[in-house]
Amino acid sequence: MLPLVFLARRTEREFALFLLLLCFGLGALHTRNYLYFPYNHIGSLNLQKSQRVELIGIIENDPAINKSKGSFILRVNKIGIKGKVYAAQGEVLANVFNGAQLRYGDELRLEGNLYQPFSFSRRVFSYRDYLRHQGIFYICNVRKEDSVVVLERGKGTQLKSFALRLKHKLKGIFDEYLWPYNSRVLSGIILGERQNFPQDIRRAFIQTGTGHIIAISGFNVGIVAFIALILLKALGIKRKARYGITIPLLILHMYAVGLSASVVRATIMAVVVLIAYLIEREPHIINNLSLAALVILGYNPLQLFDVGFQLSFVSVLGIVLLSPGIGSFLSKGWLSRGEAPFPAVAESRQKRETGFRLVKGLINSFSVSFSAWIVTSGFIAYYFRIVSPVSVCANLIIVPFTSLIITLGFSLGISALVFPLLAPSIAITTNYALGALFTITHWLSSVPFAYFYLPT
Repeated sequence: MLPLVFLARRTEREFALFLLLLCFGLGALHTRNYLYFPYNHIGSLNLQKSQRVELIGIIENDPAINKSKGSFILRVNKIGIKGKVYAAQGEVLANVFNGAQLRYGDELRLEGNLYQPFSFSRRVFSYRDYLRHQGIFYICNVRKEDSVVVLERGKGTQLKSFALRLKHKLKGIFDEYLWPYNSRVLSGIILGERQNFPQDIRRAFIQTGTGHIIAISGFNVGIVAFIALILLKALGIKRKARYGITIPLLILHMYAVGLSASVVRATIMAVVVLIAYLIEREPHIINNLSLAALVILGYNPLQLFDVGFQLSFVSVLGIVLLSPGIGSFLSKGWLSRGEAPFPAVAESRQKRETGFRLVKGLINSFSVSFSAWIVTSGFIAYYFRIVSPVSVCANLIIVPFTSLIITLGFSLGISALVFPLLAPSIAITTNYALGALFTITHWLSSVPFAYFYLPT
């Protein structure tokens, strides 16, 4: 195939076709190699039922801890089966029920029952496939009577450890200054803490088609970049220096909230855009999106089958390709004729221009929301069995309001560290803003025909 690409380099269509086929073939080969495990990989085990094992490994993520258990990903170095210890590699999902205090980078020796994830009977979703797409093939349950021994601490990367310490510091500030319910919601929206996220507001977000707010997507990453750039500008830092400082801040944020496909995609795109500004080049969104996909699939090609990956990339692609056309269509007859959209706006040139900008902003926002809904509604209906017609309008209301709340959340964190006397005032504002967000979201989810579930 490579010779054909070379021979067709002067013919644009043939070159594009052969290059696409070459990339597809290389991707299929890479996927096949990815699924070929070494003999000592944990995925090579063929356990038909639960097996008592001893595992030695390092915690790879920030443990999700609630009242009953702690869950984390363990990168296995050794495995003991029936008294024999073997060198091993790969990752397992560990559930610890004995209350051990664990954190990222801890090297552990634990005993528990190892088994394959259950494949639930739902027609669409399979928990086993979901974990498999993350590179996890087995679960290990460590009961209260089982042992967990911390062999050594601090064996993770320094960058990720620092990012997680900042995350825990910010979460502690939320817990201290905000009402408990609000703290759990804001920790979920900003920090990706989903294990204690209230189910009622989670359900309302999903029903209104605004679930991406709690999924830590490009929206959240964009707000973080915006806040960083505004804060650095307020400190008097020059433009290129602001871009250079924001890049490592976004990488820290990526490690802090977890390396999901949507976060990695958004971070790569944001970093590429900032680098383009640094070297004074015009960024190209489609190229940035392709680079993000290449990086993610190069690391784990099974992410292609993950719903989060699909929704993340399809939504951005739909916005880029569809929203300009939709916005142009809606603007015809209004702004294109140069007429004021409302009679009262025509009183002066300044008011007319303000009216044009306002209407144009509303049209652009609607175009983005509508484009995202068009391209993602089919995926959401297939995977989650829900259709949310109210999603377009809900995003126009909830997304800007959530942007304000995220800004208030970071302002609270910064003020608690730098200006503690100012923190209570920001906390009160954040509490009431979150209360308003809950009221609006629940009201939108209660509108007739706002959503309906499909049969499974």
